[in-house]
Amino acid sequence: MIWHIAKREILDNLTRFRFALTLILVMVLMVMNAVIFVSSRYPRRLAEYSEDTHKAVESLKKKSRNLGELAVKGPGDLYKSVSPLTFIATGEDANLPKRVEGAYSGGSSIGMTTPDFSFSYSWSPNWWLQYPQDISRKNDSLPNFTELDWTFIIGLVMSFMAILFTYDAISGERETGTLSLLMANSVSRATVLFGKFSGAFLTILIPLFIGVLLNLMVVNASRLVSFSGGEWVRVAIIFVTSAVYISIFLWLGLFISSQFSNSSSSLLTLLLIWIVFVVLIPNTMGVLASGFKQVPSSSEISRIKKAKEGEIDTRYKEEDKLYRTGSPSDTPPKIEVLRMWADYLNEHADAKSNINDEHLNKQFAQVAFTQQITRLSPAAVYKYALESLTGTGFVRHKRFVQHARRYRQQFVNFIRSEDGGDKESYHVYLVKEGLSQKPVAFSSIPKFSEKLTLGITFKSALLDLTLLILLSLLLFMLAVLAFLRSDVK
Repeated sequence: MIWHIAKREILDNLTRFRFALTLILVMVLMVMNAVIFVSSRYPRRLAEYSEDTHKAVESLKKKSRNLGELAVKGPGDLYKSVSPLTFIATGEDANLPKRVEGAYSGGSSIGMTTPDFSFSYSWSPNWWLQYPQDISRKNDSLPNFTELDWTFIIGLVMSFMAILFTYDAISGERETGTLSLLMANSVSRATVLFGKFSGAFLTILIPLFIGVLLNLMVVNASRLVSFSGGEWVRVAIIFVTSAVYISIFLWLGLFISSQFSNSSSSLLTLLLIWIVFVVLIPNTMGVLASGFKQVPSSSEISRIKKAKEGEIDTRYKEEDKLYRTGSPSDTPPKIEVLRMWADYLNEHADAKSNINDEHLNKQFAQVAFTQQITRLSPAAVYKYALESLTGTGFVRHKRFVQHARRYRQQFVNFIRSEDGGDKESYHVYLVKEGLSQKPVAFSSIPKFSEKLTLGITFKSALLDLTLLILLSLLLFMLAVLAFLRSDVK
């Protein structure tokens, strides 16, 4: 009996204008998304990434000629790889920083002569991690629904079409009197409700499947993108997730439709709910919530850095003890001089890294807080799930930064290990005269890399996937309960 009712709903929906509109709209938007991706966005970003990483490799090769220089100047900039699935969920990936800088500044020198001593030394401050980004003044990780990707096409367009497929499923038949005729037969209300849901669900899956198929055909035919097995599995999970997301609005439509005796009232109520939970909450609540977790501005961070550097300089230069004991460039240098300058330079580098790390952590906390608030919207939950599965957006950027921080320690450990093998070195980390001056085999230097496996991305998306399933089940139970308690007349 469920299939009989579902078949009637499918045939009825296929002859409606809303089905034709949904099919055409989804097909056009999906093809546009794929064409834009393969014609301009992805090739440009891929070329930029290839050029940037090539320059980084060449720079690292030059530094490898001298271990001391490599230790002071660091590995250089670390670049975030481009996900081939950004057409599914852009996640502000184009606006987020594409690199973490292994920064170092130009050299400094000082020379002084007094009746008591003479001092001359030229040095370069030790490298530190720096995060170039606009989110110091405007947090680009905050939720935004403006890109023509799947999160827009399915998250907004398909969710709106889902309520158009169900707003009159019960109220419309109650209005015309056909519902009472249907219920006069020996059929349970649960069967009627499941039949109507199945019919609407299978009907709306047709435009979704055709649109996704066209989209993937265009992307796959471009020869720019070659999906691995894990990426195809992620695409399949994303399609199932999209179906679950659409089911939320179908159950919502049936729930509201069962509460009204006329279809116009149910449609107006559904439109209001859709605007609030799909449009307003994702685009306004995130901005409002960010005000509860303030992040220091870039000018404030600069002042903090200068104050900390001033405190370090004052402590080391009082009574000129940094200069009176000798220079690291003396031949041979005194070991106590090398250690004092190493401590001085290391404190400066550590202070910069710690301040930058703390600032970025506060930004991450702000974004995480706004995401928790905007998860009141199923559209936001769906967006975050797709961003996690595709490897874009805030979750991917945070993971990239964490990889960069781990790589920093890996690089330091490598320098110490290489220096330990040179018997001529003073083994004082980190001042260039205190380390080995021999070249380093480029192949032995640890290279920065990050992996986005199926397991990692699925684990990141698990919370949002669970929320979508639970929300669909909740609305299903509400719809069944409401219909069981409603009047069929």
